[in-house]
Amino acid sequence: MDPEAERHESLAELSRGQRLAVVVAAAAVAVGLLVHTGATFLHLAPRNAATDAIGDTVNSYMAPEFSQSWQLFAPDITRTMTAVGARVELRTADGTTRTGPWRDLTAQDLAELRGNPLPSRIRQQLATAWTTMLASHDAEQRPVGPGGLDSEQYLKRLALSRMPATPRGARIERIQFRSTDTTVPPPPWKARGTRTAPVVRIYPWWPVSTADLAQGRTS
Repeated sequence: MDPEAERHESLAELSRGQRLAVVVAAAAVAVGLLVHTGATFLHLAPRNAATDAIGDTVNSYMAPEFSQSWQLFAPDITRTMTAVGARVELRTADGTTRTGPWRDLTAQDLAELRGNPLPSRIRQQLATAWTTMLASHDAEQRPVGPGGLDSEQYLKRLALSRMPATPRGARIERIQFRSTDTTVPPPPWKARGTRTAPVVRIYPWWPVSTADLAQGRTS
């Protein structure tokens, strides 16, 4: 039997009330999809008359599951690549201190991410942690409010988890960060301006406590 004929026959077997319920349910689903699609569009769209009028209603519906962290119609293209590095100061068993070498944390992440179809989310957290730390610290790198302290502790924990094991009897006392900002060159079809040298910034030393160390690590 023709599938279309079977479908009509199945509908014909339904009572009037059942057919009405099917129509109402289908209409409700269609309306829900239209409302959700429209709300998503307005939430991501640039400011306009519609968002000025019902923006609060749209935001209350979309947030927090659909937070707007980028612009759909005018994305903010990254023009600078930031490489984050860190080094630690060790207190050795004989009481002397020793400063370890700089380690490029960003390079570690990129090496893990390249060619990996299922990269670990941990390898994608460094850039966010660094941006959050900068936004919650003043020009002297002092934390601003509780959020500043939280971001500082999170960044320290993240960096310390990437450090190699310390020598026997030694412990990490302080950690220092370094950022290297490199301008992304324009695409081949655009005129090339003056190439600028990377900008390197060295940040103050931060003390390391037991709470900053990764679970199961004592030094």
